This record gives sequence, C-alpha cells and structure tokens, in this order.
Amino acid sequence: MKKTLLTTLFITTLLTGCANSPKTTTDLINTWAVSSIDGYTQPIDALTTKPQLIINKNLNVSYSGCNTLTGKIRVTAQDITTKNLVSTQKMCIQTEQATVDGFVKQMLTGPSNFLVNNNTLILSSDNHTVTFKRVENK
Repeated sequence: MKKTLLTTLFITTLLTGCANSPKTTTDLINTWAVSSIDGYTQPIDALTTKPQLIINKNLNVSYSGCNTLTGKIRVTAQDITTKNLVSTQKMCIQTEQATVDGFVKQMLTGPSNFLVNNNTLILSSDNHTVTFKRVENK
C-alpha cells in the first residue's frame, strides 16, 4: 500500500510539475512496451511477450496484445485521445494479457494525460496510470 501511494504521488508530481511545459508530438513517436499499470508490474511480468505500442510520425498508433488496436492519435494541450480506434475481435481468455489490453485500450480512448520523460511514456486518467518504456532498437 505504501509503495502504491509513493508511486502515485511520484507520478502525480511529475505530471503536475510538467503541466506548464509544452507537449510535443515528436516525443511520442517511438515503439513503447507496457511496463506497469497503476505502479504495479503485475500482471505484465506474467506475460512472455510484452505488448507494444507503436506511434509513427503521422501519429498513427498500433498496439499489439491479444487483440490489435489501431487508430490515429489526437494531441491537445491537455490530453491525448485516439480517433477511430479499431480493434480485432479475438476471444481473449480473461488472463493477464486481457487485463493489460483493457487498461491500454482505456488509456488510448481517453482522454488521457501524457508525459514523455527520457525513455518513459506515462498515460494517465483520473482512475488509472499505464507506464511504457521505450523499446531499444537493436
């Protein structure tokens, strides 16, 4: 509980501290792997392959989980949303993968606040926070 409170406080501080800094779409363009949900690495640690979020220079987004999500990101001064988000309709068993996919879909349909800090992308709403780590190109 203490760890969750500290993580939430840290993320809130980051988002509040950066509220006045301009947000650029250039920072979003990359491949991101889901690393935590609400400060917890479970259920992500249980996945053999980490789901990835790819944002290209045209702000097209695709997410690879049990279902694939695609759409176009719209960024405003306050938040990020995805227009025309389309999803495949696989019958995903309610596992860790389905849980992670649900949180990412919720963040993408937004509106969600976002922060890019070095190799980290944080998407947050009033209820949840999903953190991504930049995927290193090999």
